[in-house]
Amino acid sequence: MPVLEMTRPNGPVDTHQDSAGSRELPPFPARNGKLIRLPLAQAAPKQRILAVEFRSADGRHWNAIGGGATVAAAIIDARESCPDNATWDAVNWNDLYGD
Repeated sequence: MPVLEMTRPNGPVDTHQDSAGSRELPPFPARNGKLIRLPLAQAAPKQRILAVEFRSADGRHWNAIGGGATVAAAIIDARESCPDNATWDAVNWNDLYGD
Protein backbone atom coordinates (compact mmCIF):
# COMPACT_ATOMS: atom_id res chain seq x y z
CA MET A 1 0.00 0.00 0.00
CA PRO A 2 1.50 3.40 -0.96
CA VAL A 3 2.49 5.73 1.84
CA LEU A 4 2.18 9.43 1.13
CA GLU A 5 4.62 11.65 2.98
CA MET A 6 3.69 15.32 3.18
CA THR A 7 6.14 17.92 4.44
CA ARG A 8 6.21 21.64 5.09
CA PRO A 9 6.53 23.91 2.04
CA ASN A 10 10.23 24.55 2.83
CA GLY A 11 10.99 20.90 3.59
CA PRO A 12 12.12 18.07 1.33
CA VAL A 13 10.22 17.10 -1.81
CA ASP A 14 7.06 15.09 -1.15
CA THR A 15 7.52 11.42 -1.99
CA HIS A 16 5.61 8.21 -1.59
CA GLN A 17 6.75 4.66 -1.09
CA ASP A 18 5.14 1.68 -2.76
CA SER A 19 4.96 -1.86 -1.35
CA ALA A 20 8.36 -2.73 -2.89
CA GLY A 21 9.96 0.11 -0.94
CA SER A 22 10.86 2.33 -3.90
CA ARG A 23 10.41 6.06 -3.44
CA GLU A 24 9.23 8.38 -6.18
CA LEU A 25 7.36 11.63 -6.66
CA PRO A 26 3.65 11.36 -5.92
CA PRO A 27 1.40 11.30 -8.98
CA PHE A 28 -0.33 14.52 -7.87
CA PRO A 29 1.82 16.47 -5.42
CA ALA A 30 -0.05 18.90 -3.19
CA ARG A 31 1.11 22.51 -3.48
CA ASN A 32 2.53 23.85 -0.20
CA GLY A 33 1.67 20.56 1.48
CA LYS A 34 -2.06 21.36 1.37
CA LEU A 35 -4.87 19.52 -0.32
CA ILE A 36 -6.42 21.61 -3.09
CA ARG A 37 -10.08 20.89 -3.79
CA LEU A 38 -11.07 21.56 -7.38
CA PRO A 39 -14.52 22.96 -8.15
CA LEU A 40 -17.06 20.48 -9.43
CA ALA A 41 -17.70 20.63 -13.15
CA GLN A 42 -21.23 20.74 -14.46
CA ALA A 43 -22.54 17.54 -16.00
CA ALA A 44 -22.14 17.31 -19.76
CA PRO A 45 -25.38 17.95 -21.65
CA LYS A 46 -27.15 14.88 -22.97
CA GLN A 47 -26.20 14.07 -26.51
CA ARG A 48 -26.71 11.44 -29.17
CA ILE A 49 -24.03 10.32 -31.59
CA LEU A 50 -25.32 8.38 -34.60
CA ALA A 51 -23.86 6.60 -37.61
CA VAL A 52 -26.35 7.49 -40.35
CA GLU A 53 -26.84 5.93 -43.80
CA PHE A 54 -28.28 8.24 -46.43
CA ARG A 55 -29.65 7.47 -49.90
CA SER A 56 -30.22 9.93 -52.76
CA ALA A 57 -33.06 9.80 -55.31
CA ASP A 58 -30.62 8.53 -57.95
CA GLY A 59 -29.62 5.56 -55.75
CA ARG A 60 -26.29 6.77 -54.33
CA HIS A 61 -25.39 5.98 -50.70
CA TRP A 62 -23.55 8.11 -48.18
CA ASN A 63 -22.55 7.29 -44.59
CA ALA A 64 -21.88 9.96 -41.98
CA ILE A 65 -21.62 10.44 -38.23
CA GLY A 66 -23.58 13.20 -36.53
CA GLY A 67 -24.28 14.39 -33.03
CA GLY A 68 -26.94 16.41 -31.26
CA ALA A 69 -29.25 16.62 -28.29
CA THR A 70 -31.86 14.43 -30.05
CA VAL A 71 -31.90 11.78 -32.78
CA ALA A 72 -33.34 14.34 -35.22
CA ALA A 73 -30.58 16.85 -34.41
CA ALA A 74 -27.90 14.18 -34.86
CA ILE A 75 -29.33 13.21 -38.27
CA ILE A 76 -29.40 16.86 -39.35
CA ASP A 77 -25.78 17.22 -38.23
CA ALA A 78 -24.75 14.09 -40.18
CA ARG A 79 -26.63 15.31 -43.27
CA GLU A 80 -24.41 18.42 -43.37
CA SER A 81 -21.48 16.23 -44.50
CA CYS A 82 -23.39 14.79 -47.49
CA PRO A 83 -22.42 16.01 -50.98
CA ASP A 84 -24.29 19.14 -52.08
CA ASN A 85 -25.39 17.87 -55.50
CA ALA A 86 -28.32 15.72 -54.27
CA THR A 87 -31.12 15.47 -51.74
CA TRP A 88 -30.24 12.88 -49.12
CA ASP A 89 -32.77 10.88 -47.10
CA ALA A 90 -31.77 9.05 -43.91
CA VAL A 91 -32.57 5.37 -44.44
CA ASN A 92 -30.85 3.83 -41.41
CA TRP A 93 -28.97 4.88 -38.28
CA ASN A 94 -27.22 3.26 -35.34
CA ASP A 95 -26.59 4.75 -31.91
CA LEU A 96 -22.88 5.11 -31.21
CA TYR A 97 -23.33 7.04 -27.97
CA GLY A 98 -26.27 8.21 -25.88
CA ASP A 99 -29.50 6.81 -24.48
